[in-house]
Amino acid sequence: MSTPAAPAPHPIDPLPGHNEIRVYSHSSLFYWWPVWLFGFLFALVTWVDGGRLAIVHHDSVLVREKVMVGTEEKTQSMIVSPDDGHRMAQIVAPASEEDKKLLADRRLAAGATAESLVPRVSHRSWLGPTFIFILLLVVLITNVPLRGLWSLVVLIGLVVGALLVSLFGWWDSIFRALGGLHIFINMAGYLVISVVLCGMWAVATFVFDRRSYVIFTPGQIRVCEEVGSRERTYDTTGLSIEKHRDDWFRHIILGFGTGDMTIRTAGADRHEIVMPNISLIGFKIEPIQHMIRQRQIEVDR
Repeated sequence: MSTPAAPAPHPIDPLPGHNEIRVYSHSSLFYWWPVWLFGFLFALVTWVDGGRLAIVHHDSVLVREKVMVGTEEKTQSMIVSPDDGHRMAQIVAPASEEDKKLLADRRLAAGATAESLVPRVSHRSWLGPTFIFILLLVVLITNVPLRGLWSLVVLIGLVVGALLVSLFGWWDSIFRALGGLHIFINMAGYLVISVVLCGMWAVATFVFDRRSYVIFTPGQIRVCEEVGSRERTYDTTGLSIEKHRDDWFRHIILGFGTGDMTIRTAGADRHEIVMPNISLIGFKIEPIQHMIRQRQIEVDR
């Protein structure tokens, strides 16, 4: 008496309607978005503040005098250069439009109003140091990998330290102690850095990084590790995939869930393929493994 054969297991497609999964490897420039983002933000803050930059001779002095504006007496401050007698006058107290018109007659022909000064600089002393801190932190993150607990400890320490310095307004005291090395960046400086870096980031992320990829299909993978290199094909039989995402700085904070992927092929021609900085790797690794297992089930059948 024969027993009925058990039905063969039917492989389940982890992604219905999809026969391939593509992953792209990004360059380190992918993590530089905070620099151009905060550059645009600080440029906007500088523009809203409306401050202007005046470059004067090192022998220039600040002179204050009393002037009559209409029927009121107000204090006027002027920067006087001993070389050419250049003056720039500005009312210390907020002035109305009528006050500005009356004071315009008192200024020397060689003088300049605050509105005629082109460079815009914010009076907030923390803007420049904060931008430099963000820039140097991104340089550290993208060049010095910190794994596991070390990355978390360094991250918390740097953020807490920067917040305390900004909260208590210690930037001025710190730079004054370093020989008066105050950092002020004008609006054009923020914009030039941000526009150029944002353009480079966009081209690298959406153009060049698309030339470094792995395409997973049932039964094989197609790999192009570098821009301009040829595409290679490997069989998925015995293929193993390993995910690395233990750098809190790059993978979690700046990459929003990126990670590195190591692919090891089997057979006589074995290769180890390392694809760094794959975005949203946590959502892709499981469907990829399901696709590989599906192929193995079909081969066993």
